[in-house]
Amino acid sequence: MKKVLTTEEWIAKRRAEAAERKKRSKPPKERKSAFVTSYRKFTEIASQAVYGSAHLDPKGYHEYLPPDLTALEIAGHARAALLASRFITPKHPEWDDVIRIPTKEEFKAWEEADKARAGVKTLKALFNGAGHVSLTLRDGKIAIKPTRYRGHGHWEGIRGQEDTVLPEDVSVEELGRAILDALDISRSA
Repeated sequence: MKKVLTTEEWIAKRRAEAAERKKRSKPPKERKSAFVTSYRKFTEIASQAVYGSAHLDPKGYHEYLPPDLTALEIAGHARAALLASRFITPKHPEWDDVIRIPTKEEFKAWEEADKARAGVKTLKALFNGAGHVSLTLRDGKIAIKPTRYRGHGHWEGIRGQEDTVLPEDVSVEELGRAILDALDISRSA
């Protein structure tokens, strides 16, 4: 006869199974990540700390630039941000400080700072006409992914939109044009 587990026993069993799966799973492939967000009044380019997910890196590259960057300028900053990105494993001493979901207060502070930088009072005004592109460097290739504004300061993928994939040693001009094209796709999605 099969024993019926109590709720506590069932939870303990599921946690043990999850821990065992985690032990057997392979760590994610090493990569670098950055983003470019172009608002009407400024452009933000930043590197990210990555493991399974990507998070703003407080020790990384983070610049606020004019909104009308040329292909050469945007590519130079984007490449610098990608190179500054860090792959942080769970054993890294900064893991708990970097690879985490920001608090509501941190999101609010970022939004308020961006609204002040743009000279607007609402998120709707801040994100009106904005575009966002994620950059990922892995295995010698740069993937450029435009996203669309979802609302409440969040971005999401664009259905049916393929990433632009370029070799890591792509020319600065070609990288910049690809980023600017992806920003245009993001704005119009």
